[in-house]
Amino acid sequence: MTFESGYTTWPFPMVASHGPWSLTPWDVAVSDSDPVSASWEVGNTAVYMPVKIPVVCILKRVWWANGATVSGGATVEAGIYSDSGYAPGTKVVSGSATQGTASQVQFVDVTDVTLPPGLYWLALMMSSTTNTTGMRISGSVVSDGARRFQQASANPLPSTATPVQSSNQFYWAYGFSTTTIT
Repeated sequence: MTFESGYTTWPFPMVASHGPWSLTPWDVAVSDSDPVSASWEVGNTAVYMPVKIPVVCILKRVWWANGATVSGGATVEAGIYSDSGYAPGTKVVSGSATQGTASQVQFVDVTDVTLPPGLYWLALMMSSTTNTTGMRISGSVVSDGARRFQQASANPLPSTATPVQSSNQFYWAYGFSTTTIT
């Protein structure tokens, strides 16, 4: 499979939960609001967002955008799941860390994983809502399973997802990186 100018592997350094390769309606996500620092929805809850990978890529790190307030004791975990009939399935890889510097993108190295083209689900979990913020865009409508699933009691991220349709409209800023360049 080739992509754009003849690339056969992923030529872009980062994949995000909302953007050109996500299945979140980009025009809705960016037109509803600017990214803001906001408290995490519910502690220990995972959020899953679909992303379509068009070419082979090598996932090297996961990342999330910390908000203006961080909790030194909060664990944040990001990962990627295989698709299971247009729902998150089995965890491919994840990485976690204590939430770091406020208003910064935080990266966590993971074991390199080669992802063939296909549909995947990005996952994000924060262990606390107290002084724990991330960067989010608020959508105008509650996101159904076409754009977002969630799962309670997901700390750490489970090996197999058991998601439910979302009851929220937030699009959090997180994803994975195909490079370790900082």
